[in-house]
Amino acid sequence: MNDLQYQSIGSNDNNKCSVFEGASKINFAFSVLITIGIIVSYLPQYRRIYIKKTSEGLSTNFLFLGSCSSIFTLTNIILVSSKARHCCYIGALNFFNCLNSQLNLIQIGIQCTCAILILVVVLLQTRYSIKQDKDEYARIVTVGKFVALHGIISIIEVFTGLYTNRTLLLTIAQINGLLSALLTMMKYVPQITTTYRLKHPGTLSIGMMCIQTPGGFIFTMTLFFTKGSHWSSWVSYLVAALLQGTLLLLCIYYEYIRNEGITSEILERREIDRNIIQNLDGINNDDSETDVLIRS
Repeated sequence: MNDLQYQSIGSNDNNKCSVFEGASKINFAFSVLITIGIIVSYLPQYRRIYIKKTSEGLSTNFLFLGSCSSIFTLTNIILVSSKARHCCYIGALNFFNCLNSQLNLIQIGIQCTCAILILVVVLLQTRYSIKQDKDEYARIVTVGKFVALHGIISIIEVFTGLYTNRTLLLTIAQINGLLSALLTMMKYVPQITTTYRLKHPGTLSIGMMCIQTPGGFIFTMTLFFTKGSHWSSWVSYLVAALLQGTLLLLCIYYEYIRNEGITSEILERREIDRNIIQNLDGINNDDSETDVLIRS
């Protein structure tokens, strides 16, 4: 790592690194469990997409904003945690304190990867599905391209921050943290709107949200109490937990409580049947055009 980034540390490296010492073993163990829980929490969503083979119920803007929010957050924590990695590099921290200082990076890295994988799984599992709205899939492909572009820009930002001065590094980190919080708030608005309009959760997993909503508050707490943590790294998760809780209550209401002679399952089935009919009509039209061309 570039020495210019840490020129302000100078001969007081050890003193500057003392903030990462004295890590709690209990908090470390708790954080490891939270990390495992993050992975487990996304499995119901992946499974639901795999089984249903459709993006019905998932807002395209939710996928886009959620993926970009994750990239912003990951960029933030990579930069913010760079000081701790420097302390590890110069030997100012023992192995345990060093590992503990990178827990935020590990946790957020896993969480962001899992969130972006929702978009990836949707793209892979619904591509050839007869249940999938083809126009919607085209929009999801466009989202995937924008997310990939954002990822490239993020890599450039990380290298710029790490190999210049610490003032610029913190500026880039804070901007990414603020944008992450902003997109986190924004991403739930289209998803809440979509769920309210459809009156059913569709492919959106209630099981995932049941795990993630309380876990989000616990995760925020572990980030907050981690040695050397910065507010810009945990504020987006607090906002996400609050808004996801709202979405969860809405999904539970439509799935299990509201029943005016028509269930959410029937509503979802109608939408999927409509997509199937449209796709079959499209296939038949293509076949008819092919026959005409052959005969001519």
